[in-house]
Amino acid sequence: MDKFVIPLSNGYKLISEKNTGEFDKELYVGIESPDGAYIQDLAVIRPTYKFKENDVIFDADKFEILVFGDAEQEDYTNKFVVPLCKDDE
Repeated sequence: MDKFVIPLSNGYKLISEKNTGEFDKELYVGIESPDGAYIQDLAVIRPTYKFKENDVIFDADKFEILVFGDAEQEDYTNKFVVPLCKDDE
């Protein structure tokens, strides 16, 4: 499943959806209108990454959480980098 939908009481939907294409390790969280149009970003969660020549190299040990805290802005307002929790075995 690449999309998870939670219906809201006003007809809108809270959704999480996997990106496709080159950045297929990103997860979008946002709002859809009652007619299914994606209208607002809330967060993007992804492994950190870098470019090597024309390739995207993802780092599985750190994650970025981009938060869109201003409904009127297209750009994210906060960025968090969270390291992977290491299991102590």
